[in-house]
Amino acid sequence: MTESDTDFPTTLEDLGWDSEFATSFEQLALEGSRPARVTRVDRGLCTVFDPDPVRVSYGRHQVTTGDWVALGHGTTPQDLEQVLAVMPRRTAFRRLGAGSDERVQVVAANVDVVLLVHALDRDLNLHSLQRYLALGWDSGAIPVVVLTKADCLPPLEVSEVLRRVVEIAGGASSLAVSAIDGRGMEELINGWIRSGRTAALVGASGAGKSTLVNWIAGTERMGTGAVRTDGKGRHTTSHRELLVIPNRGILLDTPGMRSLGLWADNEGLAQTFQELEDLASQCRFRDCGHEQEPGCAVRAAVDSGALTGDRLESWRKLERELRSLAARHGDSTIQRQERERWKNLSRQRRRKE
Repeated sequence: MTESDTDFPTTLEDLGWDSEFATSFEQLALEGSRPARVTRVDRGLCTVFDPDPVRVSYGRHQVTTGDWVALGHGTTPQDLEQVLAVMPRRTAFRRLGAGSDERVQVVAANVDVVLLVHALDRDLNLHSLQRYLALGWDSGAIPVVVLTKADCLPPLEVSEVLRRVVEIAGGASSLAVSAIDGRGMEELINGWIRSGRTAALVGASGAGKSTLVNWIAGTERMGTGAVRTDGKGRHTTSHRELLVIPNRGILLDTPGMRSLGLWADNEGLAQTFQELEDLASQCRFRDCGHEQEPGCAVRAAVDSGALTGDRLESWRKLERELRSLAARHGDSTIQRQERERWKNLSRQRRRKE
């Protein structure tokens, strides 16, 4: 972050403050406190804008970049100012922790637009993109697919990739951009980047998130690095940080994500696969497994060519992941439904044998 007075906002409105947040702050009724927005979180301390930059302690509060908080003084004059309360989040981009740490992690809070950044200089992984879309829709923000490095492919190939993305995007806007020749950048800025609006950039390492930030800012705000020879990106962003771009709103850059686990209450899956959800509601049996059951509207759509088998398998895979997670975490309703579903499938398979 550039330590220049001109880089800092001059009002809370520049940080995205509005009447809804003002009402939430008033309801906290914390005498002597003032609102501020978290721009970066480190171990034990965080940087906030109020609107000037301040380093404060967040104590036992669970804060993340983008949070609005109430600030107040410590118990002694020597104490740092501290977070007294975290205001309710309007939106939150969340993922499940990697490995054995199956806790929901809030990557970014109070975001208006989630830019799902994927690079065109590598093979497009539609399964991964569908996972990003599910979390993007679930966040409550507006997901937008941004295909970077469009200068790496001929225009016809870019158009074909974009067509494939639109087919699986669940209604999310999608566009291809290049920070080299500028194509698509004005469309991105005019459509989604504006004063007082927060846009978070998420995606794998090397997707070009920091390059996008620098292009939009018109200056080198975030470090960038070359992609490795194995095609994987270098981790040029090591922490989440909120950046206020004069006259262009607020950008939240995030480190590249190696894992992107869905979490048990994810509601974005239905939006991402809306056409499958609609078809499933037309099946003859409510607990249809979409295998060989009579009256299955999903299988009928696959057989007619209206739905691809690959799309169906992606839906099944993510649904299985959510059900497995819910079962491990003791959701008795899901566990019961899962047991009944597998019993039905076993009975159907035995009847066929």
